[in-house]
Amino acid sequence: MTNPPETPHPPHPPHPLDPLGPTDPPRVGPYTLLGRLGAGGMGAVYLGRSPGGRTVAVKLVRPELAADPGFRARFRAEVTAARAVSGAFTAPVVDADPEDPAPWMATAYVPGIPLGRAVALAGPLPRPALRALAAGIAEALESIHAAGLTHRDLKPGNVLLALDGPHVIDFGIARAADGTVLTAAGTVLGTPGYMSPEQATAGRVGPASDVFSLGTTLAFAARGVGPFDGGRTVDVLRRVVREEPDLSSVPEDLRPLVAGCLAKDPADRPTPREVVAYVERGAAPPPAGAWLPPALTAAIEAAAAVMAPEVAPAPPPRALPLPPPVPSSPPGPPPGTPPDPLRDMPPGTPSGPEPGPLSGPLSGPQSGPRDGESGRPGRRALLLGVAGGAVVLAGGGTGLGLWLTRGRSAGPGDAKKSGHALTDPARPLGTDVTATPLWTAPVTEPLAQITGEGETVLALSAKNVWAVGRTGLPVWGPVALTSEGPLAGLVALVATVADGTAYTVVTGGASGRESVLRAIRLDTGADAWTLSLNPQQSSLVPGETAVSVSVLGMLGGKIYITGTTSSTTVNPSAEPSKRYEFRSGPTIWAVDPAERKVTWKVRLSDPDVKYSQGRAFLPSSGTRLMWVTANSDGSPAKIAGIETAGEGKVAWEQPSPGAGATTIDQMVQDARGRLNDGPLSSAGGYFLHMTDGLYAIDQANGQIGWRAPKTLFGTVVASPDGKTVYAAGMGSPVAVAGMQAIEGLTTVGIVVYAFDAATGAVRWAGNIEHQISGTLTLLSADDTVYLNSGGHLWALNAEDGKARWKYVLNPSLTYGSVPVWAGAGRVYGAGTNGLVALGAK
Repeated sequence: MTNPPETPHPPHPPHPLDPLGPTDPPRVGPYTLLGRLGAGGMGAVYLGRSPGGRTVAVKLVRPELAADPGFRARFRAEVTAARAVSGAFTAPVVDADPEDPAPWMATAYVPGIPLGRAVALAGPLPRPALRALAAGIAEALESIHAAGLTHRDLKPGNVLLALDGPHVIDFGIARAADGTVLTAAGTVLGTPGYMSPEQATAGRVGPASDVFSLGTTLAFAARGVGPFDGGRTVDVLRRVVREEPDLSSVPEDLRPLVAGCLAKDPADRPTPREVVAYVERGAAPPPAGAWLPPALTAAIEAAAAVMAPEVAPAPPPRALPLPPPVPSSPPGPPPGTPPDPLRDMPPGTPSGPEPGPLSGPLSGPQSGPRDGESGRPGRRALLLGVAGGAVVLAGGGTGLGLWLTRGRSAGPGDAKKSGHALTDPARPLGTDVTATPLWTAPVTEPLAQITGEGETVLALSAKNVWAVGRTGLPVWGPVALTSEGPLAGLVALVATVADGTAYTVVTGGASGRESVLRAIRLDTGADAWTLSLNPQQSSLVPGETAVSVSVLGMLGGKIYITGTTSSTTVNPSAEPSKRYEFRSGPTIWAVDPAERKVTWKVRLSDPDVKYSQGRAFLPSSGTRLMWVTANSDGSPAKIAGIETAGEGKVAWEQPSPGAGATTIDQMVQDARGRLNDGPLSSAGGYFLHMTDGLYAIDQANGQIGWRAPKTLFGTVVASPDGKTVYAAGMGSPVAVAGMQAIEGLTTVGIVVYAFDAATGAVRWAGNIEHQISGTLTLLSADDTVYLNSGGHLWALNAEDGKARWKYVLNPSLTYGSVPVWAGAGRVYGAGTNGLVALGAK
């Protein structure tokens, strides 16, 4: 077979203006909309033109966000902050109406491209461009700080490169110096890899914090990746606070400047004026012509071309779709009140279908019509909460984002006895009944996964696998495994089981460095067959390398595998500097176990970032996988449907609903760990997508089918018949001292919901009093919903959520999860003394 060819980035980016779709308004305020410039979790940005011919960028807020009083207050603050700033390297506000039913803001259109996309297109910036970038951003910061503001979210995505220099945009989380604009000491919003240590530890944030972000942005422009990028969000934050970055790729004359900006102590950083002076001291005479490489100049000129497009006469204005009404009871908070993450939507009334707007293409083979066409950290305590879809790290126990529990529940009992309605999330679900194990089978290593089929239960560690019968007696094992999955951060399943065979990925092959799919017989533990996923053609010229390769699951008789591949192609006829071309990106394999061969493979890339990152989710049924980007540079997150029958072609692509690329989105995805397959990611023709809440995404087109009541869910699972969706999330945050708050979020109370998979209507809801000390997971089997918080396990009745029993598998776990698996009337978990079996009822 022939794998689908990769689609390299084009020499010039596509035209930056997308046509308006059927759900886009033709006019906002006095501005006729000419096309869509982009979209994200907050809403869409359009190119508009005033009656006098002025070209503007119009930001239009999404309807469901406009209905949130807290979000509206935040948007009102953004408009106020942006209006206060003026300078050559910012985008001034031209007009705005934050009180409109669909709030909007218009700024002067800057014909340019984001810094992140520029680096993806042409690589790290050359030295002269880096110097101009440093001076231009510093001058913009001077203007911002002179207005009494701190930007608080300076990053590559908020820097536009134009022909006249860099421009700083987006004042969505800017703070006034007097602390009156939504955020103050004790809380923080921002992008993990670009925030300052004091921002990450909930300290007092001032102008020096923006200088730190300037340093991270300059390092990104010089290196191609951020100085703290890579891995889970908690790891990025830890590096920001504690570790010194690698600046070896920064030009030598700029290295002291960048290192000074990245000083852990704010007092040790230069001021923006000192940054400009440093650049001026070492500056050579300005070169004639453009300040950027030719490829970027051409891209900017393409962006500028939209200012004079050929368009048909504008249609007459029509009314904008009104957002859902703001609930009148209880009354909304007054203007300036911070968003409340516990302000739930009314039970049983999920938001209706909402079309997801298109964004830039996720490159790779494309198919199907586009929708619309048809150091030294301080001793501050840390607390993670939620506000407006972004992370809040609160210190001192008094900051915004700190809410207490609703008080102790009345105790076990049904809805009538407790006085709570069946759909009330405060309804107590707990129990005092402790289960008695049926048996415990000794296992000598920490387990990464438990799975099985029929009468056989598999217990898998990072190195070995054991098979145990339903009576607890060993069948075979240990068999050496050395799976790549758990060793690489548990990005997917260690193994998946079907038709008497367990499939896992190991390192081996003829070269010893290939990723090999291994099929293990359940009855004997012997290998049935193996298949190299990246065979090496020569030991002298290495072929494709693959890392973090793990089994995603099975769908339609095929095995799906995910990982990251890299390859170098050689062109002997090219000049030496261009002879080798390096490509790397997330990759999906589809393997036919009957034919024992790879049927297709695709490497995904994104023109907006240099190194794409993300995660694949496999449904229980259907013909598409869902890809969710997770780029640590702060670029807007996207979701995409990947055809399983079309050699991995991208069927549709949308902005990720909800939190987008904010910290909370990344934290939630981190928490999901390797749980990406089947009922853990789909139900009733929808993908189950968790960001700032739970969204049901239509597999056919990527649009939102329904949204769950506003709760920060950490885990979701569908019933075996796919008709019910169960989700569990956090109760109220409580203070946790030191870096442990970053290591593992601790809360009091676990809220659990059951939704109708087709409509999102709430069937039941309730709360279990428990201090979360690990990752939440859910399983559904045998009319039972199993809730696992760290090492604490509950068996809930699927009909009403009431707990039948509870059991402690591991009393001391503070981070991560204890693997569990359920089937045939039993649930199996990793206890402190081995594999534990418990009866469902």
